Amino acid sequence: MRFLFSTTRGTGHLQPLLPYARALQARGHAVVVAAPAEVGEALQKAGLAHAPFDHPGDQAMSPIWARLRVASPEDGRTIAIRELFAGLNARVALPKVKQTMETFHPHLVVRDSLEFAALIAAEQAGLPHARVAVHAVSFEDRWVLGEVAEPLAELRAAAGLAPDAGAAIHDEPIFSAFPESLDGPRPPGVRTPAPFRTRMPEDESSPAEGSAWRPLAHDVRPLLYVTFGTLLGAMPHVRAIYRLALDAVAELPIRAVLTTGPALAADLLGAIPSNVQVEAWIPQRDVFAHAAAVLCHGGSGTVRGALAAGLPLVVLPIGADQPHNAERVAAVEAGIALSGPDVATLRAAVERVLVDPVLHAGAKNMSAELAALPPLEQAVDALIALAANQP
Repeated sequence: MRFLFSTTRGTGHLQPLLPYARALQARGHAVVVAAPAEVGEALQKAGLAHAPFDHPGDQAMSPIWARLRVASPEDGRTIAIRELFAGLNARVALPKVKQTMETFHPHLVVRDSLEFAALIAAEQAGLPHARVAVHAVSFEDRWVLGEVAEPLAELRAAAGLAPDAGAAIHDEPIFSAFPESLDGPRPPGVRTPAPFRTRMPEDESSPAEGSAWRPLAHDVRPLLYVTFGTLLGAMPHVRAIYRLALDAVAELPIRAVLTTGPALAADLLGAIPSNVQVEAWIPQRDVFAHAAAVLCHGGSGTVRGALAAGLPLVVLPIGADQPHNAERVAAVEAGIALSGPDVATLRAAVERVLVDPVLHAGAKNMSAELAALPPLEQAVDALIALAANQP
């Protein structure tokens, strides 16, 4: 059978799709990933075929980004979901996504939950579609579905589709790697199907002893992994979070490794404390194998990966789904959520997360819950069944 995946250009959106796509391809199915050109290199490394579609580009997006920089987290989330993902991005991507469906003839379309061109194109073609949640499903049910109703209705009308009162997105199957207790309760009255929760392959075991990354020196001090994802370094208005983290850990009897992402050079950070190692990027699993705790912004991939490794977190949310994730980490007693801390407050939180037995137990509980999820192969069986049952 033929499976068409679709994703935006964000690493955090592509990564959740890759295990499903690779597993289907390994079983002998034809797999193509529709995505902007910037994703091509990552897909080549993953051994997956790429069908490029258009992206509006940074210049066209700059007026929206300017508003995002001064918006509150709530308003910023609305702007990003409505005007970027379900608006400009989807409108620009739709023509080539539609062309790819017409030439590839997929049996099933699987989209990242914020890539909406594939949703409309699949509806036009009468194809079944599913989504892989790139956030907690409770976040997407609460915030994404309501925000996209109007722009999706406009996209449907422009594509010649009849109004559907949101049925296309509310009824599609959902696949998630978030365990139920971390995900949290779904909003009252939500109409989407219960998600198929699955364990990701990278959660099943720790890296081998021959892992590519190692701490700089043999040191018995606990290791703190500090990461704010791959995108924040490109946003000057929030870069102060890096300096805050460096100042908070500078006087502690620990060692830390800070990853900046490709857009932030280390020399822009100022003086680096002697107990901190700065790297542009390290595979997270490599660091998790050595870390005692994690300090991060609350991105879904980092939160889930850290908890899969049994590591408690200090979360400093910036926007998007991060405040939601921070709340859930605190709710399951697997870490500390902070909003706008100063150096002393952050330092105290780091000290606590390294030694607090309640937080370490909460993280271990989440690790066990993640390990108990059905294996990826069962999720792939479900995708194949969806493809086989099309009219």
